[in-house]
Amino acid sequence: MVVNAVEPCNNVNEDDDNSLESEDDNYDDAEFQSLNAQLDQLNSVLDNLETKNDVIRAELVELLKSNKETRKQIQDSQLTSTTSNDDNKN
Repeated sequence: MVVNAVEPCNNVNEDDDNSLESEDDNYDDAEFQSLNAQLDQLNSVLDNLETKNDVIRAELVELLKSNKETRKQIQDSQLTSTTSNDDNKN
């Protein structure tokens, strides 16, 4: 039930098309090479960060395992000493 519908106009502006093409021409190979080098550097830094993160994670896992084993040994020794104390009382 649209009564006052308006059809869209074609927004053709040749100046806009030409300006886009001229902008593309303004970027030369040196700029693209510079951007590519910067992206390579960023990629290298990210790779290094990922490697360091992996090393830290591996060390954390080892630390957690060690703490778990130590805690179990302490609990076992406390249980053993409690059991031996109970046996001595009888």
